Amino acid sequence: MTFLAHNAKRQSLASADRKGKGKQGKRPDVMFMEKHREKLYELMFVECSRLICTERKKNDDKVKLWREMNDGMYWVHKSCRPSKNEFGVLGMQIAGDMLHLNILIKDSDDIHRLFHLRSVKIPVRPSNDEGVTQFVETLLLLRNITIVNISLLFHSSESRLARLKRQSSTISSDIDDN
Repeated sequence: MTFLAHNAKRQSLASADRKGKGKQGKRPDVMFMEKHREKLYELMFVECSRLICTERKKNDDKVKLWREMNDGMYWVHKSCRPSKNEFGVLGMQIAGDMLHLNILIKDSDDIHRLFHLRSVKIPVRPSNDEGVTQFVETLLLLRNITIVNISLLFHSSESRLARLKRQSSTISSDIDDN
């Protein structure tokens, strides 16, 4: 099991794949990836802004994050079949001093549903116990969802396309010319 966090503005494999051969993918600020069956899966995308940022920047990052999450979900379901209504791609937006945590889940009708899980103030200055507690609870929620997603990914079945591409053994028998 390989869990990678990448923050060097790496191009999203899922985004590049969806756009087509030779196209550039989106470049999220941070991606968390998991390698499974020799393929990298992008399980979480993070978009960050400065402590003081414009509403336009916040809205632009929100839209970019939603698109990245959709591409990530498409990528996962293209090569394996994790449980619908259970597996989700995470999106975290850090806008100003707020952390917004979202998850995109594919339902049983193959519709992507975006759920806002929580928004919490990031304690960048000394703050009260309640603020720190809510922030830590959000990070623990993020950790738990990530653990469940990795488990669902590892226990998912291969997609039909992957099964067809896999080499199969062929057994031949001699034909008697009687």
